[in-house]
Amino acid sequence: MDRATLRHRLKDAESLVRRLEGNITLQRQMIATLHRGGHDAKAAEMFLKRLEARRAKHLADRDRLFAALPTQF
Repeated sequence: MDRATLRHRLKDAESLVRRLEGNITLQRQMIATLHRGGHDAKAAEMFLKRLEARRAKHLADRDRLFAALPTQF
């Protein structure tokens, strides 16, 4: 993979991680609101777990791309 493509993919991965972190924060706030209101938060908690799993995947992708950057050039 050439340097420009690698940098572009790294930028995309970092953007996805930042977006997911924001979504995770909002989801945690939603869960807290549901709990305070005495509502069932199981579905919201399951969605949070899915968001966290996606973040872990994108973090791994970002780290792999970052590690490949200096070895390529």
